[in-house]
Amino acid sequence: MPISVRQVIILSLVPPSILLSGCSSGALPVKATVTTIDRTCEIIETITHEVDDPRAPGHKLKAQESNSMTGECDSVEEWAEVKSKRSKKVAGTAKVHVDYQAPQDGRYHSATLNFTGRDDEFYTLRAGDSVDILVAKDNPDKIRKA
Repeated sequence: MPISVRQVIILSLVPPSILLSGCSSGALPVKATVTTIDRTCEIIETITHEVDDPRAPGHKLKAQESNSMTGECDSVEEWAEVKSKRSKKVAGTAKVHVDYQAPQDGRYHSATLNFTGRDDEFYTLRAGDSVDILVAKDNPDKIRKA
């Protein structure tokens, strides 16, 4: 249902604290430490070049050629360049294993965050880094990225 102009005006008159009070996340912010990362990459390189058009002599067509390299990111030879320059498309996943102390029980827990090649963390996180997470109030083993 589209929002009418009147509805927008009414919402803008409500103080932000009231609007946000109904959006409780049910989670507590915590700092976690990255212990290990399992990254799998498919680095896709697309090369475009011109070729002669067989249907029209003297005309050119643009042709694309794709090459891909798949494996554990650190073992793919172009990973260092792609990681720093982000010059090629990367399809992949990173399972980031973290340790954190849950505020609910004061105990240490381990969990996993998942990232894809679209996330900055996929490229930048390293073992030993600190990362902000949210721990579910009702289950200290359930986390998500802050």
